[in-house]
This record gives sequence, structure tokens and C-alpha cells, in this order.
Amino acid sequence: MESDSGTVTLYDIIERSARDGLDLQRDDGSFPPGRNYTYDEPETPVRTTSHWLQILTKAYEISGDEEFEDAANSAIDYLLSDNVRPSGFTYHCRNVESKDKCNGLVGQAVPIRALTRASEVFERADAKETAEEVFRLHPFSEELGLWERVEINGRTLSFDRTLNHQIIFAAAASELAPDVKVVKDRVEAFLDNLSTNMRLHSNGLIKHYVRPPLTDVVRSISRALRRRYDMLTNEIAFHYYSYSDERRKKERGYQTVNLNALSRLKPAFPNHEFWGCEKLSRSLGFVHNNEHDLIEGVDTKHGNLLQGISIAKIRRRLEDIPIAEQRQRIVTDLRVDADSVSELFDIDGVDENTQAALVSALTDLPDVEIR
Repeated sequence: MESDSGTVTLYDIIERSARDGLDLQRDDGSFPPGRNYTYDEPETPVRTTSHWLQILTKAYEISGDEEFEDAANSAIDYLLSDNVRPSGFTYHCRNVESKDKCNGLVGQAVPIRALTRASEVFERADAKETAEEVFRLHPFSEELGLWERVEINGRTLSFDRTLNHQIIFAAAASELAPDVKVVKDRVEAFLDNLSTNMRLHSNGLIKHYVRPPLTDVVRSISRALRRRYDMLTNEIAFHYYSYSDERRKKERGYQTVNLNALSRLKPAFPNHEFWGCEKLSRSLGFVHNNEHDLIEGVDTKHGNLLQGISIAKIRRRLEDIPIAEQRQRIVTDLRVDADSVSELFDIDGVDENTQAALVSALTDLPDVEIR
């Protein structure tokens, strides 16, 4: 969509993409599933449908078009159906041999976030209730400030040791925090522990695994030895990978993933002391010092597909830089003249269903002229 003056804004792109998405939606309300681009593994429709729900929700807010409302409600109905939570517990996100079907915390964060936002716009109390229910299923350790994974059959697995998964889950849940005390309390406790759990290299690069104090880990393991034993092996893995060049390359890819998710937490907890801590300042410094290389592309399939857009969000929310001054960062990730939503992000090696759903990354930005 283009104005009479020939300008294109971010909201134009979202609305145009949502209109393309109407043709992709299936009879049951779902959208075609993508593949995990890092490992090229098949996924269920949960992630793509959740991302499209975010797109349709924002497009309806922009335009008021009832077609978007109807499609969004169909996507909500799908995400509330028995198909996606077959045992009534967590969302079924993938079928990959030797891996959990819930896709850790990150698999659950995506529908929690989409349902919470849509529930407010479309007055769907059932959507918010489901988001809260799935959040509550995940045991939280006050001692460590971390969540455990829960399989789709309800079985508690172990702590999700990947830092960005923990932050993304907390960020998704934070949108429930104003209305749900248990969410607010747990996410706040997560932030209380984050300056300890998050470890950095000397240059400010965030390490991939969480690392709570060893004494706290030992105390926690003594209470649930079998499922929490992974945190002891985590201590060994943490030191081993600290010296791995391949792991550092991976961590470079995830730097903006971590910081972007953190920036989404700040609006719900604006006065928390974490925002003034030295570790956050150093990790932002890494982005300052390496921004050009990050945007040009990190030589790894791990991490952020949209570095420029993520850096714009980080700068806006954590450093108060106006979005109007960040147009160029956003434009680096977009093909404004793309003929379809699947071509908007021209990313090698990423399937078209995953690429199309990436438009959801634009929905938490204010409008800005792109061309």
C-alpha cells in the first residue's frame, strides 16, 4: 500500500502484509508451518499462527478492517483448540527425535504473547485465560530466578539453560503482569536474579547459557535431584564453551535477541534496578562497537534474522532514541518493493512460511516513513 505522495510507512507494510496473509490462512484458522531455520527442523503451525495473529491484530488496530478481525479470531480459536495442546498442557511446537515437543520455554512464549495482545484488542477473555494457564504450568525457582520446561504431556523436564529462552519467556509473560499478580511477582524475581544469571565475555558479549551461583544450584538440586541435575552439568558446559570460538560466533548472533527481549521487559518494570546495572551497559556497548558487522550479517545460522530492526527497538526502548532517527536500521532488513509478504525479507536459507510470518517483528514499532 502506498500513499498518493508515493511514501510508504511501516504501518502500510503491516497492513499490506496482513492482506496477503488472508490468502494463506487455512480453514481451521492456522497458517502454514515453517521450519526452524537454525537446524532446518519441521515445526507445527503454532509459531507461524501466533506470529500471524500478532500481524492481524496490529493490522486491525491500524485499519479497523473486519476481515482482519475475523481472521484474527479464527487464529485465536485455533490456538485455543485441542489440536495444539493435545493433552491440555503446553503447546505442541515440534516433532523432532530426541528433542522436547514443547520447544523449551521459547516455544511457549510465542503463543502466550500473541494471545495476550489479541485478547485486549478483540475482548477475548478466553485467550488471556489460556495464556495465563500455560504460563502457570511452568515451575519457577525463586532461589535461582529461572523457569523449568514442561512437556506437552504435563511432565516437568528441567531448567531451560539457554539465556535468551528465559528472557523471551519473561518478556512474553510481562504483558500479563499488570493484571496477574503471580506473573508480576515471578517476572520481577527473574529480573532480580538476572544480573547474576547473565554472564558476559570481557567485550560485553552475552554468554549463551545462564549461570546461577553454584551454591544456589547445589541447594536447588538437593530438592529435585533427578530433573535439576542438568544445572550441575551446565556449570561444566558453561566453562567449556567460554573458550569456544564457534560458540562465540553463535553468541554474536544472539546478542540482539537477548537485548531486544530485555527491551520488551522494561515497559512493565520501568523502575527495576537491572536497567541501571553495569552488565546491561556493557552488553549495549558491544552492540555499539559492532553494529555495522551485526547488520551486515553474522556468519552463523544461530540468532537474529532481523538485526537492523532489533537494534532499532533496542535503541528506542533501552536508550530512548526516537524511532524517526532509526529509519536506516529498519530499512536494512526490508525489501519495500517486494511483490508478496514472503519476499519482504530476502533471507537465504529460510523457508517462505517462516519469512512471511517475520512481519510480526514490525508490530511493536510505532509508525515511521520507510520510503
